[in-house]
Amino acid sequence: MKILHVAETIRGGIATYFNELHAHQCGTFGAANVHYVIPANHRNDLTGFEDSSISGFSRTGRNIASLVDMASVTMREMKRIRPDIIHLHSTFAGLIIRPLLFIYFGYKPKVVYCPHGWSFSRKTTIISQVVTKLTERLLTKTADRIICISYDEYNSARTAGVDPERLVVVRNGINTARVKDAAVRQSPWTAKGTRVLFIGRLDHQKGFDLLIEAARHLGELIDLRMIGSAVVGEEKSLDLPQNVTLLGWMDRVQIDAQLDQADLVVIPSRWEAFGLVALEAMRASKPIVAFNIGALPELIEDGVTGILCPHVSVDGLIAGIKAATALDLGSAGKAGRARLLQYFDVKRTHAALTQLYAHLKRSDEFRESPAFSGVGATE
Repeated sequence: MKILHVAETIRGGIATYFNELHAHQCGTFGAANVHYVIPANHRNDLTGFEDSSISGFSRTGRNIASLVDMASVTMREMKRIRPDIIHLHSTFAGLIIRPLLFIYFGYKPKVVYCPHGWSFSRKTTIISQVVTKLTERLLTKTADRIICISYDEYNSARTAGVDPERLVVVRNGINTARVKDAAVRQSPWTAKGTRVLFIGRLDHQKGFDLLIEAARHLGELIDLRMIGSAVVGEEKSLDLPQNVTLLGWMDRVQIDAQLDQADLVVIPSRWEAFGLVALEAMRASKPIVAFNIGALPELIEDGVTGILCPHVSVDGLIAGIKAATALDLGSAGKAGRARLLQYFDVKRTHAALTQLYAHLKRSDEFRESPAFSGVGATE
């Protein structure tokens, strides 16, 4: 079976998704049969991938020229590779490529679309939410299946009126083994306060601004390191207090080296369809502080593997971090890793995707319940 993945951007969660899943798909389908269309300037976000498996397009931002080039490269690779499955990732790949494939009169593969977070679930204007809900409903029939990466995302789709017959839940997972490299140098974390780590884009969704303000109020109680940077077009100077250090983008090995030193991981997202950073923290046996929103309650067991803050605010975050420091951080971290092993091993994700691909290839009439066997176990 041949699989073609297409993403308009991979920086952040989608790159992690590909990095965690790639070896498993290559093992099942053959390395020559798993291909990717991604922004050329994001190539280095993928590790362990052969260059021959990647087709890059020119992306200078979220603009017409970049989207046209993504569509052009996708159609070219579809004709060249003739995949059995085209797996589209995130809103703009789904918005552009699904209609093209629907009206294309040549060879048609099965189309799988994964929004990785519904655009209508974001904190935007009412008009924007209405338009995006209507758009997703209209485009529903242009995909054979729509993958929801969490039960929260599935429920949001049902509420928005997306056809439940097209929906299937395949929860994210990651490899449970950690990647370490003794040659990776890291500056020692010598602060006296609780060592707090943030990993993510510096944008409004990820709530980095809330965390910076919380750190400003907490002062010497914490020492915060932030891994990440702003996306294109959103860069701005930051007023950082003395207990905050910005480290920029890092690869997986470098991130793991920072996780080794951290006491606590904070995920201050204002909305989150899943939260792969939570799984990375759980893999490293680190407790988590996050807001009680989106899919994060599916990942974090409040008071056991971390703290869920009830209110999305600076004050809520301050209270959550203080509550977390009162936990036995070592025990909470071990409980988080145990939860990862039980529910979020990427082998489960891979098995569910393989089952879905196989069903789609065999029959157009495949019908199953949203949480079919092998997909993100309920608790």
